[in-house]
Amino acid sequence: MSFYNHHLLLLGFLGLCSISSLVLSQNHTLIFSKDNNIRNCSCSSNIHNCDYNLANLECSCKTVLPKNKTGSRLSYSGNLTIWFSDTSTLGKLVNFTFVQNLKLSLCGTTVLPTDYLAILGLRHLRVQAEAMAEQSVIIYSSSDQKVKDGPCPTSRDNQSQLHISYLDTSVFNGLPLIKSYSVENISSVLEHFPNLPLSNVITTTDTSYVVTLIY
Repeated sequence: MSFYNHHLLLLGFLGLCSISSLVLSQNHTLIFSKDNNIRNCSCSSNIHNCDYNLANLECSCKTVLPKNKTGSRLSYSGNLTIWFSDTSTLGKLVNFTFVQNLKLSLCGTTVLPTDYLAILGLRHLRVQAEAMAEQSVIIYSSSDQKVKDGPCPTSRDNQSQLHISYLDTSVFNGLPLIKSYSVENISSVLEHFPNLPLSNVITTTDTSYVVTLIY
């Protein structure tokens, strides 16, 4: 089993072992890019979108290095908000990261190209941009009683399934309401979705997948 496959398998059972040295605290976490720096902030309350000065004042922030390799992703146990201005930065911050509750805010008026980012374990996603009001989509509930636009795995089945959500970044351009579609019991992401990014490295045979497309 390759390093990537082994890493993804571990994340698939994250409820299981959250790599304690990497999992952040239960506080609301805000990450943003400003002046070529990545700032990681722990906040006690929500900060108005893209208000960088307020975030630096009200939150406990530190400058961090971006994690741009699949094998070095972090896992977030609480709510995570990311402010970004381009898909390259967003990819470095969120691609193949494990997070259940995520809000993504586009700062600025840049029109984003169609690109796909993979997010592991996602349950609830909120997106916002200047071109549109906040929208949200529920992938599956904390009790696993519902999977958006598709049947839900049982608790027993869910323990052995890795949830992978692929987000189309063009949703930030203010087009129609975001939607999601989930497909369960996928044994090979590459076979079912050969054009999705890094689908060729998600090939563990002892894990099945719930793949959700958000568009």
